[in-house]
Amino acid sequence: MKTIFRSARAAKEGATYLLAPVIARPLLARSLQLLLVLCAYGAGVLLVERVSGDARVPVILFAVYFLPAVLRSWLLFYWCVRDEVKALVANHRHTAS
Repeated sequence: MKTIFRSARAAKEGATYLLAPVIARPLLARSLQLLLVLCAYGAGVLLVERVSGDARVPVILFAVYFLPAVLRSWLLFYWCVRDEVKALVANHRHTAS
């Protein structure tokens, strides 16, 4: 049992080490999240379209049901960009006076 916990801890430390450059840059992390969500959403719509054949109702239901996830990711990205721009403007104003 201790070996399993030790192995899980080592995997977590390895993942933290690999993701450190992305975590250090919130805008990069949010943009990658947005790309991942958009790709997953598009792939899901295409998969449902393939499976459903000529029926369009399942595609519409899937698209409408998962649209809030895409919008949430877009808003998180927008807020991150907005916060960075505000910080740059505030920093510029502070040093200029």
